[in-house]
Amino acid sequence: MNAIKAAAMRVWYAAFLAASIEHKGDDAARIAAQDAATQVLMDAWEVAFDKAEREWDDRDAARVWLEQGANSDDPDAMFNLGVLAEEAGDLDAARAWYQKAAKLGDEDAMLNLGWLARDAGDLDAARAWWEKAATLGDEDAINNLGWLTQEAGGLDAARAWLEQAATLDDPKAMIGLGVIAKDAGDLDAARAWYEQAAKLDDPDAMHSL
Repeated sequence: MNAIKAAAMRVWYAAFLAASIEHKGDDAARIAAQDAATQVLMDAWEVAFDKAEREWDDRDAARVWLEQGANSDDPDAMFNLGVLAEEAGDLDAARAWYQKAAKLGDEDAMLNLGWLARDAGDLDAARAWWEKAATLGDEDAINNLGWLTQEAGGLDAARAWLEQAATLDDPKAMIGLGVIAKDAGDLDAARAWYEQAAKLDDPDAMHSL
């Protein structure tokens, strides 16, 4: 626990204790005062996270602020600590932070866990993480599932995932559907998918046309 966090916790505890003593015998007032003290601490964590974003170029300083946010169960802070660890090449630490964030519903953490698993050759784990993110509506995860399934030779399942991503205006999914159609010899369908992606200003789709 760094000095800044320790100081903040001492301030919170003092306020929390004071509220308990001041409003002894009045449960409603005591709970309200304690909640107010806790909110002050949570606001401090939010300020800390904002400061971490501003100091992102200074990785050590950013890590200090992000750890404060992570210790208050902020999934964004956990995710960004995972990014820092991954950038430093510490994949075990990155995975641990992403898993903590994923447990709190962070879609980006699930997405990155899928990539870590895929890079390690564990396609089943990659699929599992991306399916979790896909159920939350993450279009990148849906698109990734399409490509992953296509690589495994499951064209019907791949098409279903990519079509789902295409409904979310994902041009990469549309290109994938175009490729599947082209490989199947359906050039009209391929062109239609490429045109939809091109309307979203995707340069790859424009080139394919």
